[in-house]
Amino acid sequence: MRQDHDHPQHPSLRSRRTPRLLLAVVIALALLAMACGSSKKTEATSSTASDGNTVAVDEGTPVDGGSLVIGIAAETNGWNPATNQIADTGSLVVSSVLEPLATVGEDKSAKPWLADSWYANETFTSWVIKLHPGIKFHNGEDFNAQAVVDNMEAYKKGTLSSLALAPMLGDSVVIDPLTVQVNLKQPWAAFPSSFMVGGSAFMMAPAMIAAGPDGDKHPVGTGPFVFDSWEVGGSFKVKKNPNYWKPGLPHLDSMEFKIIPDEGPRMAALQSGDVNMVLTSTAAPANENEGSFTVVKDWTSENVFIMTNTGPQVGGKANPLSDPHARKALAYATDRQAVANLVGDGVTIPTSPWAPTNPWGMPDDQNGYVDYNPDQAKAELAEFTKDTGQATLSFTLSGLPDVDGTRVLQLLQSQWKDVGIDVKIETLEQTAYITKAATGDYQAAFFRNYGYSDPDMDYYFWSSSTAKGVGNISINFTQFTTPALDESLTTGRQSGYVDIRKKAYDDLTRELNGGFTNIWLYRTPYSLIAEKQVRGLNVPRTIAFGNYEPKTWLGDLWRAPSDS
Repeated sequence: MRQDHDHPQHPSLRSRRTPRLLLAVVIALALLAMACGSSKKTEATSSTASDGNTVAVDEGTPVDGGSLVIGIAAETNGWNPATNQIADTGSLVVSSVLEPLATVGEDKSAKPWLADSWYANETFTSWVIKLHPGIKFHNGEDFNAQAVVDNMEAYKKGTLSSLALAPMLGDSVVIDPLTVQVNLKQPWAAFPSSFMVGGSAFMMAPAMIAAGPDGDKHPVGTGPFVFDSWEVGGSFKVKKNPNYWKPGLPHLDSMEFKIIPDEGPRMAALQSGDVNMVLTSTAAPANENEGSFTVVKDWTSENVFIMTNTGPQVGGKANPLSDPHARKALAYATDRQAVANLVGDGVTIPTSPWAPTNPWGMPDDQNGYVDYNPDQAKAELAEFTKDTGQATLSFTLSGLPDVDGTRVLQLLQSQWKDVGIDVKIETLEQTAYITKAATGDYQAAFFRNYGYSDPDMDYYFWSSSTAKGVGNISINFTQFTTPALDESLTTGRQSGYVDIRKKAYDDLTRELNGGFTNIWLYRTPYSLIAEKQVRGLNVPRTIAFGNYEPKTWLGDLWRAPSDS
């Protein structure tokens, strides 16, 4: 087997000609500042980078003790990442207890966390992972190679995780107590920066896995905090792990995640001091509170878009959006800037899965997407009529019943009506909405996705292997597949060279945009808004948090004295 050079990182970060050429195009963020800074009193404020995200600041010297209450919009139906639906807010909560094998660096490559190093064979069909010594789960079990094997088996067989991972994961083998070999069914060069930093690399205690549904309610991990209690729909409480493996952490004695679904009451709780920090995906609270609170932004990672179903039939009836001219008409008829303006000041608009400032992004004028052009939309509608014989493009647009989302849907309905497109809006509660998307029982849906650090994490949303047809559970929700897409996905997953991967994802972007399955709208304005005394936020200032990936920085959080 071949050891990676310099330090254990994803081999695809090597270029055949210039090793760091493409990775130099990183998001314009400052270098990560350590929490243990100067001893002088320093007010924690937020500086904004040119890409809309925030940069690191001097936060002063950490102080131990105290507690923190974080307001979030929703939780999850359990805390086992193999079986439960852990989304953005859920990943924040569970990260207090469970930790991943690796974490994401500022260059978006995998960096050591529970694993100290890793290396692959020449074909990337087997990875050897060396674990950090001396780590224990909260229940006293050793974090060792057998525990990793138990987790790999759980993810391979999990209700949700198996859909993506069963075709990839082979058997995992214990080499010695701190060394595990993960064998794969296919080459996977992107394994470290895709799997090891992702939601399927949260390491659970073997006893938690063995407990089944009871374990889902009582997470046991290696994290900076130990599970205390969970009131479903109310709050999730954790307390300090006195035996945490990272010396000096965590700083806080306890933490609580309080469920406050609506934005208004959540911000009111922050203003009143009932919570000390909130996570929001709405622009206005961040814009309105930058002076009185610390605001940390991640406004470029995740995209919001209208996802179209390309299946020939939906609900037993012909699906008009299976016609490419119909989808292209929607793209031309959508005034993305007007939508972004409605969402909030400073919100940006995408034309591809990755922003141009992202190492995997490309300039907007090179990715094949179209600009707002109502006349061209009408021309595409004329082609749709020729193809189908239908005089009018008419379909249902699905979304969730929140106020902000409904306003966007109504604006789109109005824009599309102006060019002759007839749209009916339906709003569904979340479980029904997710079921419709997963089974293809929709025509168009208001969606957000693609905020991951490595493009390979999006593999399942675009692959023909996960497009099972309308009526079946699919991760490729649009059912859109082409040989070119599959080729780009395979190259991006299997190549060990960054320049080859970058070209593959450029080709993939043009192919996706040529199919007009995603009608791009705006980038999600994720923000953490905190009292000025809340510190330890420099990692989320410099590494994206607007995604479902583990948040390994919760142990860094601390509260400064009120006179700081």
